[in-house]
Amino acid sequence: MVTVLDRLAYTVRQSARVAWYTGHYWAGRRLLQPMPRPDLPSGPMPDRKALGAEMRALFETDWQNIAAGLYAAPGPEHESGTLATLESSLRYFRDLPRVDRRRHAGINDEPAQDPAHSHLPRYYRQNFHFQSDGWLSAESAALYDTQVEVLFTGSADAMRRQGLVPIAHHVAGRDTRLMRLLDIGCGTGRFLSFAHASWPALRLIGLDLSLPYLTHAREAIGDTRRVQLVEAAGETLPFADASLDVVTSVFLLHELPKKIRAGLAAEMARVLKPDGIVVIVDSLQKSDRPDWAGLLDLFPHYFYEPYYAEYAACDLAAPFAAAGLRQVSSTPAFFSKVMVFARDAGMTSAASATSLND
Repeated sequence: MVTVLDRLAYTVRQSARVAWYTGHYWAGRRLLQPMPRPDLPSGPMPDRKALGAEMRALFETDWQNIAAGLYAAPGPEHESGTLATLESSLRYFRDLPRVDRRRHAGINDEPAQDPAHSHLPRYYRQNFHFQSDGWLSAESAALYDTQVEVLFTGSADAMRRQGLVPIAHHVAGRDTRLMRLLDIGCGTGRFLSFAHASWPALRLIGLDLSLPYLTHAREAIGDTRRVQLVEAAGETLPFADASLDVVTSVFLLHELPKKIRAGLAAEMARVLKPDGIVVIVDSLQKSDRPDWAGLLDLFPHYFYEPYYAEYAACDLAAPFAAAGLRQVSSTPAFFSKVMVFARDAGMTSAASATSLND
């Protein structure tokens, strides 16, 4: 049972994270050269007061979920020590000038020029966010979590944790030792680490195309047999039909072209057990918050997300419906939303997509 001290500890920890990463954000703004505003339709924009209110609502929801026992509170295992945190900050600020040069020069395909990456799908070999090395080096993996938290001023983990809510309801009353969860595009393993802390007996699989990111995830999660890490693509999953209880994807779909997204949805449906669920945590779309449309328009311009504009306006549920999955719910969480899908009774999954590595 949670106590007043637990609530205080949570509030202090999250407030410190927000202050730390907000400081990084504003310091970074001073170091970067201003970019001209793109010639885009001028949609409505939220002001800082509205954004602050939405962030506070996210943290309140996060705490209420923890207090209700839906998932574990973030603990020391989810935070770096003081020295490691300072090293991450120094690494972040050292990389900013390189990011800025790419942003102003429009350089976004450096990983595609490296023959070492030629075995990977072309859509993946890009400098997403104008990131050094794309997602394809140990340095990039070491930078990633800091970069994302700076982008969302300390709220990224809280948004990720909202994906644990439908999982908590799904596993309630079941023997988690017999269940398997696959996280597609697991990256540095943040979502997996929260799932492992909440359900230590649940067998977890993290899948990603980046070996350096998988290596970083293993170091972060630790050497446990309950967490398996696999190097593979989400649109060609190396798992048997109807073999997984839960399939998740966190902040991945907006980085995929439409065709690959459809293939991913088909593969999720194929490997899902008849009574399983698919949980998606990803960016808001314009239809979720029309009053934030202008902000969503600007995001891919400043952070190089080549597929984001199409994602922000698409019918995200459509490829899942085509694969035989129905949308159960869609719940906003600050800049993100959590979508849950399940198989309609009597429906079978669509055949897995082929020849998708354009």
